[in-house]
Amino acid sequence: MSESIYELAAEALKALRRKAPRAKVAVVSAHCEICGRTHRMRMRSVFSARMTNAEAVQELAEVVDEMLSGKINLATGRLRMMRKLASLGYDPEKGFPEDMAHVPPAERGSLRDLSSERRIELMLETNQRIAANYGRMVAGNRPYALREYPAWELVRLYLRRVPRGSAESHSDGWALRWNSAGESVNWEGAVQSPMIARKDSPIWPALGEGAGGYKDTLDNPFPPFAFNSGLAWREVSRAECDKLGLIEGEDVPEPMQGQLSPGDKEVKAALERLGPDFKAALLAELEELAA
Repeated sequence: MSESIYELAAEALKALRRKAPRAKVAVVSAHCEICGRTHRMRMRSVFSARMTNAEAVQELAEVVDEMLSGKINLATGRLRMMRKLASLGYDPEKGFPEDMAHVPPAERGSLRDLSSERRIELMLETNQRIAANYGRMVAGNRPYALREYPAWELVRLYLRRVPRGSAESHSDGWALRWNSAGESVNWEGAVQSPMIARKDSPIWPALGEGAGGYKDTLDNPFPPFAFNSGLAWREVSRAECDKLGLIEGEDVPEPMQGQLSPGDKEVKAALERLGPDFKAALLAELEELAA
């Protein structure tokens, strides 16, 4: 396994134990194993709900890095992942040979098949947007940005064939999700319409945590808030915020809080998904490294 994966995993394992010493938890995200992105910034877990092979996860992280830096495009990244999965012997019906966890069989070519074009594109695009929007959140925390652009608006940036909320999707749209998140925080620092809120409003983490009972969220306080979402942020000027009553006088929002490392919710979900054998195997390797 990659050294960078273990370095980050060991750090996260120690942090979790400081928070809850009784819980011996393997450090795995809800959607994948932990991996590093670059020497400058440790990327959060690469979101791949069935990927349990560390070498494949590391390749995915490196491909996302190169896409973010403009070295390769989506088509090249997809081809690299297909070749890596083939070299590792991945089979949709059997998973990875001699892996630490059993994964349920997937129909070849389906979205649950890690080697399908649709699944690889979803993994790459999701992780690219997570990393990019984390960087945008950090940039939005600069003093000038907080003062002159104190809020975000949630807007559609990417078209979807079947967007959430359409009759064909059989799902709630983002207006309903926004309303659920707003009600859960008593609309603190947010307005109902348009979907605008101060940068320090608790509505952003509430959206990412699935307020209202939504299960497809990514646990981020920044876009994308759910898998395959086409929504993104637009910075809102101080003048607009003043008209909406979100800012008074010289008021400046507090910097946003967010991270790329996995949270407790993600760890718990991963263990429930992958089962006790995976937990025991990974925990043993992490403890050996941390000793």
